[in-house]
Amino acid sequence: MLILGLIDAALELVPVEITSDLAVVSTAKSRGKPPDQILLDEALHSKALQQLPDNEKRGRPDIIHRSLLTALDSVLARENQLEVFIHTYSGEIIEVQSDTRLPRRTSRFTGLMEQLLVKKRVPISGKPLLQIRPEPLKAYLKHLNPSKIFLLSPDGTPTPPTQLAQTLLAESKPVVLVGGFAHGEPSPTPKKIADHHVSIDPEPLPTSTVVGMIIHSVEGVLDLTSRRFQQQK
Repeated sequence: MLILGLIDAALELVPVEITSDLAVVSTAKSRGKPPDQILLDEALHSKALQQLPDNEKRGRPDIIHRSLLTALDSVLARENQLEVFIHTYSGEIIEVQSDTRLPRRTSRFTGLMEQLLVKKRVPISGKPLLQIRPEPLKAYLKHLNPSKIFLLSPDGTPTPPTQLAQTLLAESKPVVLVGGFAHGEPSPTPKKIADHHVSIDPEPLPTSTVVGMIIHSVEGVLDLTSRRFQQQK
């Protein structure tokens, strides 16, 4: 079982400091929601975003959308060998059930995330497919009780994806942390708690690409495709 965490994810509701910005107000009005109940989005709120600290790391829900689709659509997830969680920039932990099927359309994904961040779970009743847990990242990882924690970082130890996959599969319960933002550095907590810092390419790569490379390499080492064909016979 591989546990994947998207850390410092650029997924948050509009902060109170910029709820009066004209672009934010316009977006909220078009959606019929209060300004503090819509997603912060660089594509819509770029000028307001510049007023916020760490603005290069924030307002990119599209990164999380693409990365989650990559992870949850994978064969590894279909074989129930992948767990996913999100650690947002504002410090919230979102648990994602492996059988969750996210909307493909950006507008529907946005609405779903807004509901989640306001109501703290989706769906509101019954078994949650997405839910927010109250504990900080360090406490949540302690709850997971991983055998080792690997942080993907451009300045980590150079490790080709297949080599990383072999290392992960030698562990009983590995956690891989991947930055869920476009630019900047991981926050101090992930850096401190990670057992290993690794880099899988000489260049910084998009989050969804990194997620895909790790999962595909693990699937390859496990030879999952051959196993699935054998199961059909």
